[in-house]
Amino acid sequence: MSHLALVFLGDCVGGAGRRAVAKAVHHFRNQPEPVVLIANGENSRNGSGLSPDNYRELRRAGGPGRPGGALDAVTLGDHCFRDRTITPLLDDPSEPLCRPANLSPHAPGKRRVRIDNPATPGLAPVYVLTVLGRLFMPVPADSPFDAVDRELDSIPERDAIVIVEVHAEASSEKQAMAWHCLEKWSSPSRARVVAVLGTHTHVQTNDARILDLALACCTDVGMCGPHRSVIGRDIHATLEAMTKQTPTPLDVASDDLRARGVLVRVDLASRSPASIELLDLPCSARDD
Repeated sequence: MSHLALVFLGDCVGGAGRRAVAKAVHHFRNQPEPVVLIANGENSRNGSGLSPDNYRELRRAGGPGRPGGALDAVTLGDHCFRDRTITPLLDDPSEPLCRPANLSPHAPGKRRVRIDNPATPGLAPVYVLTVLGRLFMPVPADSPFDAVDRELDSIPERDAIVIVEVHAEASSEKQAMAWHCLEKWSSPSRARVVAVLGTHTHVQTNDARILDLALACCTDVGMCGPHRSVIGRDIHATLEAMTKQTPTPLDVASDDLRARGVLVRVDLASRSPASIELLDLPCSARDD
């Protein structure tokens, strides 16, 4: 195989999001090319956090896949500890689940996930790691740039393929990380970042591109869940809360389910991105 497909699905919101992820996973697992499938699962539990049951559902989403699950890895963001029962799975080295790498070094959980490359078994493993932005974000975090450098410095395989997720509010911070990784982590002689992908806003941005033929990036890959909504939440409840400024339960919406993310194809000979495309996969109620 000359190419590897990397599919990264954006923030999964509630049960609707889990169904959308399952639809996307089923679609890509039935394609002929080797693929690595990753999703951000931090809003899977009723729109905030991830429970062990949610995690297991995501891992088996879409039917049989590779050993251990159809979804290869699940990442988390600023809601990573909203459901503390996920902590044992975060600590378990056999579970492909990671929290942001720039939280306190004393925080529980893995800072990255290693995935065997299905196109070249034993060679060029795929790593995914996540960092939190610091602009307009509620969770205190260390420098995401320093955290990325530390994690990449500690990857033992010199032929590794790395995806960096930036879970952040500010577009500037996400784009800055892409240029940082291009300048520092695009050498063919060590672990190489092939994509820097933004999450958190739930709004897919139309700027997917490849920088200098060497690094794929997108400011925000979007959301998996109900798109007839306000970033996944019920429209009327959100309007009630915003216009009347009264405490209102913001339930997850249920209509127009879609799985949004990106597909990055990597040239395995050079470990560089050959293409990046936005994903927008509809999921009807009959697909539940």
